[in-house]
Amino acid sequence: ERKIIRLDPGRAFGTGSHPSTRLCIEALDNNPPVGQVIADIGCGSGILSLTALKLGAKSTFSVDKDSLAISATKINSALNDFPENLLNVFLGSIKELQDNIPEKKFDLIFCNILAPVIKSLGPDFETIIGYKGKLILSGLLVEQIKELQEFFFSLGWQVLEIKTKDQWALMVLTVKSS
Repeated sequence: ERKIIRLDPGRAFGTGSHPSTRLCIEALDNNPPVGQVIADIGCGSGILSLTALKLGAKSTFSVDKDSLAISATKINSALNDFPENLLNVFLGSIKELQDNIPEKKFDLIFCNILAPVIKSLGPDFETIIGYKGKLILSGLLVEQIKELQEFFFSLGWQVLEIKTKDQWALMVLTVKSS
């Protein structure tokens, strides 16, 4: 039943061994994204997009500001025989997702990068997430969780779950119902 992902990270982040990446993969494995449209912000090697597709995602939209990450994600998509219309890759960030967003907004957004970058992107996540969509933040240190919880609460998000591994943490959020 195991899914195999072929991966050549090149010089991009994301071999699957870092605790923050493991937390994201475990989140996908525990709640497979069958039929969902996924955004992967700061995609690195594309490992989260590849995992989501292997676990049944309808399609993924991956962005990174590093051109080496974009190249690595495209190479890894080809290594795993995914058609281009399933794993869509763009150089950039949320703006490129907004410009290339599917008919509906994203069901699930991954952002596995550093906390200061996550905070800078925070106000824009709501523009790309669909109704009852989930935002998974990782790349966070355990001691940053309280501050980030308060920050996202002030933006109208609620925390659904927090997981930790070593000194790293993952937060699952959704937009608060009115």
